[in-house]
Amino acid sequence: MLRVVPDTNVLISALIVEGNEYRLIEKCFVREIIIITSVDVLDEFKEVALRPKFGFSEEEVNDFVNALIEAAEVVMPKEKVRSVCRDPDDNKLLEAALEGNADYIISGDKDLLVLKKFRSAKIVTAAELLRNI
Repeated sequence: MLRVVPDTNVLISALIVEGNEYRLIEKCFVREIIIITSVDVLDEFKEVALRPKFGFSEEEVNDFVNALIEAAEVVMPKEKVRSVCRDPDDNKLLEAALEGNADYIISGDKDLLVLKKFRSAKIVTAAELLRNI
């Protein structure tokens, strides 16, 4: 089964519109793929999702996070990644991918997409992944 690490922007998009990101997360909930995440990624997601521009309540965000925790594999990365991404905040995704032996990192972030691959994990958009599975 495919093992994927979704970026925060993918998780936010999944909550906003029923597009590719939504379909990707849905595949996790029905156990067609394995989503890998970490406490750091979930914390970042909560912080971003609670920004007023998105209009989500704390309860909605917590419900989504709890559902994700139930369906996903939450890892505690042991290896720290440094100086790989242009945006150091993205290193947490690479660390989760390493710890969780991910096949893909899913993102809409050009700072990550430009890498194309990190060790054995390919870095693609949700649309790219869905076309290839």
